[in-house]
Amino acid sequence: MSKKKLDEFAQEEKNDPKLKELRQTIDRLYRKIDNMKTKNAEYVDTLYQAVRDSMADFDMPPVKKPVVDKRTKGEEVTVAMLADWQLGKVTPSYNSDVARQRIDMYGDKVIQLTNIRRKSMPIKKCHVWILGDIVEGEDIFPGNQWLIDSSLYRQVTKNGLEILGDFIRKMLANFDEVHVTAVIGNHGRVGRKGQFHPETNMDRMLYTMVQTMLASEERLTWNIPEYFDGDRGWYAIDTIGKYSCMLVHGDQFRGTLGIPFYGVRKKVLGWKSMAANPDIGMDDFKDLAFGHWHQVFSQDINGIGVRCSGSPESYNTFAAENLAAMGRPSQRMMFVSPDRGHVTSEVQAVWLDVAEDYKKKK
Repeated sequence: MSKKKLDEFAQEEKNDPKLKELRQTIDRLYRKIDNMKTKNAEYVDTLYQAVRDSMADFDMPPVKKPVVDKRTKGEEVTVAMLADWQLGKVTPSYNSDVARQRIDMYGDKVIQLTNIRRKSMPIKKCHVWILGDIVEGEDIFPGNQWLIDSSLYRQVTKNGLEILGDFIRKMLANFDEVHVTAVIGNHGRVGRKGQFHPETNMDRMLYTMVQTMLASEERLTWNIPEYFDGDRGWYAIDTIGKYSCMLVHGDQFRGTLGIPFYGVRKKVLGWKSMAANPDIGMDDFKDLAFGHWHQVFSQDINGIGVRCSGSPESYNTFAAENLAAMGRPSQRMMFVSPDRGHVTSEVQAVWLDVAEDYKKKK
């Protein structure tokens, strides 16, 4: 700015005290913003350092490869969906220990149901779809810190690492190959929306940690969308032979009273239209899977299979009071034919509210 302009502004401030006061207020707010950015950066750096330190204490021995099934005709692929664990969250009937029990049972059920289907056709591969909100942030909304039983540090570097790591190792022990596709959720944020860098998400950090700890497993592959050029890595396309599915968390669908069916339809058809335009760069997909809403939901939209997975959480007091709606704790799974390019069978809900009795039987 020229000296002449600066002199003009100075004279205006001298003649108008309100203008001077406004400028001082703006300067003060800018300084406050700079201080907040510095504190936020220091907080994120501390979290990342805690993660790096904790990884040195973890040791996962290699998983023994299962007996090879020599059949090839009619081969199918198991798809296991993991959604909305919200590991640190506490309700009257849910906490980190309950989550551990329920995911352990879910993993066993995936194997049991797969073995039943294996009597009819070979199933050698498993695709694991992680749909976000595996971690429960400490400051997602006011008062959230009083509704969790563990810090982000413990959720990511201890409980989450063990539970997710054990689940994937269980799949490796029962399938020749395992492929994980993982998207982030809104509860994986460190703070309120827009407060931190869009890349900073504890879901993604947990996925990357487990990937690092299991790096020696040659039969395990990963797809974890990364942040780039302002895009927070909010979706992924998983391809199984001729079949493909778009994975999102589900917070892209706006609504306050349960799943917004019209909003889901509008977004799905919009994304499908974008995928048909090669100039946009979004890969095409046949179906779509999401979580976020803690409900079992399926819909066919012009031939696009839309599926929402349940959550292992139980008795959500907020949902009971404000939405008058709660789903039974569950996760979803299905089987895909890579040659025919479609879903052959699915279990909409593997119910998990019997995990406590299941633990006693084990």
